[in-house]
Amino acid sequence: MIDQKTLDDIIRRVVDAVQPEKIILFGSAARDGLHVANDIDLLVIRDGRTLELMRSIYRNLQGVGAAVDAVVVSPQDVERFGDSHALVIKPALREGRVVYESDRSLTTGSKNSYDQVRRTAP
Repeated sequence: MIDQKTLDDIIRRVVDAVQPEKIILFGSAARDGLHVANDIDLLVIRDGRTLELMRSIYRNLQGVGAAVDAVVVSPQDVERFGDSHALVIKPALREGRVVYESDRSLTTGSKNSYDQVRRTAP
């Protein structure tokens, strides 16, 4: 079972690792609730080298106490492939919930900590 405290820790660790523009919770945790979920599925939106970003995320998630599947995509990927049935982006956007959104676009690009962002609890 995954609780809100664990999800908050996961989100904080992802933010600390890669400072994403947005994190979307999708899959069973978003659809059915944390109490039913076996894992956490996250769509992490961030420009950069996808493999390096994913390595940083998974390194930072060691010891978190939950199974996490993080998919890193760029904002351009979301624009280009958001309607594609062949990729996870479309279902994540359709059924997911934004659990982190950086306000850096409002603050001239400065890096934000987890506590300084708008968050929507799942």
